[in-house]
Parts: sequence; C-alpha cells; structure tokens
Amino acid sequence: MGEEAEREMKEGLQFYGGRRVLVTGHTGFKGTWLSWLLSALGAEVYGIALPPQPGSLHEKAAPPLADSCLTDIRNAEAVRRVVGQFQPELVFHLAAHAYLDGSYDYPADIFEINLMGTVRLLDALRSRCVPTVVVTSDKCYAWQPDGRPCCEDDPLGAAESYSTSKACQDLAAQSYQYAFPEMAVATARASNTIGGGDFNRSRLVPYLLECFSGGVPARLRNPGFVRPWQYVLDVLWGYLTLGKALTEGCITGSHAFNFGPAPDGFQTVEQVARLLSAYFREASVEWQAAGKSTENALLRLDSSKAWRELGWQPLYTLEETLMQTAGFHQAMRKRPAEELCREQAAQYLARAKERGQL
Repeated sequence: MGEEAEREMKEGLQFYGGRRVLVTGHTGFKGTWLSWLLSALGAEVYGIALPPQPGSLHEKAAPPLADSCLTDIRNAEAVRRVVGQFQPELVFHLAAHAYLDGSYDYPADIFEINLMGTVRLLDALRSRCVPTVVVTSDKCYAWQPDGRPCCEDDPLGAAESYSTSKACQDLAAQSYQYAFPEMAVATARASNTIGGGDFNRSRLVPYLLECFSGGVPARLRNPGFVRPWQYVLDVLWGYLTLGKALTEGCITGSHAFNFGPAPDGFQTVEQVARLLSAYFREASVEWQAAGKSTENALLRLDSSKAWRELGWQPLYTLEETLMQTAGFHQAMRKRPAEELCREQAAQYLARAKERGQL
C-alpha cells in the first residue's frame, strides 16, 4: 500500500471515531454486528429497537453502547423523543421485519413496520438534517425474467408483502431525499447475509448449521435456486462506507446502492450446503420434492455502482465466509460470543486496512 492510500485509509477509519451514530434495530442480527463494528471504530453507538429475542446474538453478545432505548419504531412520539435525547450525527436504519416469514399471515403488520416505521423515523429526523442510511433489500426489485443482475435503475416491483414493503420503504426514503435534500438520505439494498450468531432457522445457513452440528439430516428443496450469499461484515462495511460518503456530501445523482457479493457468491442452494458440510463430520442432506413456491429461482445483484462510486468491494470469498460462520458456531461451545464478535470485527477491520478500503 502506498503512502497516499495508507493516509486515506487512516482517515477513513478515523471518520467514525467519536461520532454519535444511531442504529435502529440494534438488537437484531445485523444491528448487533454493525454496533460491534462501529464500536471497534471508536464511534459512540446509540440504539433504538425492540427488546432482543431470547437466545439471539444480541442477548449472547450485546455490544458496548453509549445508550439505547427499547421501543417500537412505529411509536412516533418515542422515536422523536429518542432522536432528541441522543442527538445523532448519522443514522443507520435497520429496524424492520426482515424475513419472508409471515408474508401471508400478517401482511398489514409487515407494511406497518417496514413502511410506516421508516416514515416515522425520517419525519423525526427531518428538522435535524441528519444523514440517514435506510437499509432495504434486493427483494425490492421487480422480477427479471432474463435472470440478469438487478441494478439500481431497475424498476421496483410488487410480490408478497415482505418484498413489496421493502420496495415501499425504499420509495419512502427516496421521497424524503427528493422533498428534503438537506436531509441526505440513501438506501442500501443488500442480499442474503451470512455470519456467526444468526439463529433464525428459517434461513438456509442457520438451518444447515443446526442440522449439521446436531448430526440431523438437513431436508432441503430447490437445489438449483441461485442466490447472492455474502459475509455479514462485508454488507455492513458497505453501509459504513455509504454513511461516510453521505455525510461528506460525496454522492451525486441517485442515492440508492446495491451491496452484493463478488461473482463467487452467486451460488446454488446445493453448492452452499456442500461447502458448509465440509466443516462438520456428520453433515448430510436429504433433498425433498419442491412444493409450490412464489420465489424466483434466480436472483442476482449488480454492485458495480458501489464499487465505482464508493470504492467498496466485498473482502471475503464465499468459502471464507462459510468458514468464519461455521467457526463462530462451533467456537460458541467453548468461548463467549462477545469475545468472538470482538475478534471477528477486529479481523475484518485489519483486512479492510490491508486491502485499502475506506
């Protein structure tokens, strides 16, 4: 690394030092990891979220926070009060219903949380002009029948309530950016994230980890479905890079950014299961007949805009990601989860420095 690149890296890492950062949804899987990264960078981290789920990563490894408030993001009065109390300089909005689960059981609640929760937050921040990164999803895009990667200019579309609510959330954020440009609002669209401490077994990798570590056959469908798989810290580093650029006024044009994996991260369900099984002696998979599914068989994300305009790139390959995830899962039997989070966050920042990422 040259002197100029090293100087820029040092400045990039120092950007968050002492900065007051509010993370909504800080008790969730990604919110917990984001709080650990911010803490490692020296930020004053504040949180607003629902109480952590029993047995969650946050419950096992709560990151150091300057302060937090446990309340519903839909509570406009509480959100406004918390924003006034914490006085954030930058906000990362992760609080949401974050899964396909429930899309056909309680769609109204999903829309209320994802759409109106975002509106409540942005309205509380409107008079304060606080830069805000709104985390949506790659599921917000309309289906691409030709299977080509989705890019930021592609149309958003309607599907089940989760995907549609994320599209609505993205549009609401764009609306505030358009109507109140002094706010500096950006949206971050990421794909399937993998990492230690995700215990939601409705997602593929946590389910596989539970089955493989227990010596129980994993029963799977749709082996040929392709998804973007990537390390949770790669995704979060993208959010942090976007937050820095947004705060410094470096973004022109569209404020929407995709954060997807490198080409090796676009893999089938079967390949992910095969790669992960290598870390467990008694791993086995039983393939079931595919039932009726509304999911797309092929989902890909084009992240070239983030690479080009933000200088962000994923730092971990899919195999390294699965190794980190399996290692975290296995090490939790002997070591505190808090220690593992601190260790993996430090490892990630060391690699970011080596690779010249800001």
